[in-house]
Amino acid sequence: MNLVTGKSGSRAATVVLVVVLAAAVSACASGTILKWNQVDAAALMSGPQGDQKLNAIRFETFGPKAEQIIGYFLYKDGVEVVTGEGIPHAKLGKKTLREVMADYEGVKKSRMYSSGSSLLVREVLRGGSVVGYSASDLNMDVQLWDITQGDGPPVLRLVYRDLRRDYDSPDLMRPHRR
Repeated sequence: MNLVTGKSGSRAATVVLVVVLAAAVSACASGTILKWNQVDAAALMSGPQGDQKLNAIRFETFGPKAEQIIGYFLYKDGVEVVTGEGIPHAKLGKKTLREVMADYEGVKKSRMYSSGSSLLVREVLRGGSVVGYSASDLNMDVQLWDITQGDGPPVLRLVYRDLRRDYDSPDLMRPHRR
């Protein structure tokens, strides 16, 4: 770098940086968001789907909040689920929706969480058929993206957003009382 002008003499580094950024943006932009339908968890558990064992992962928020929000995704065999952005998660093996509900209550109790809603259950659709179920706190927006490459096995990317608001930032849709 020229100390007088502050300019770098290497155009190759700039070109490499542009190529890397373009690849990262195209990787994030590829995929199709999967549609979902909210379902009645009690009705689902009392039916034949309630006894169906599916692959399950537990994921949660992270950050400065004292209590984290917990979510689950149950999915069929032959589907690969990936998370990114440092999402803490644990593979739970094969679980029924009933077992996931019990795990949720157990985790909240073991961590001494006093908040948290009942799990909101949604069926996730891929190609018109149910590929899995998300179960999460009301304050967590869970989305799944189909990032399958070519004719390979289905690959889904799980992303979420923490919908809790800080009391310091005003939100007209969620007024807070102090």
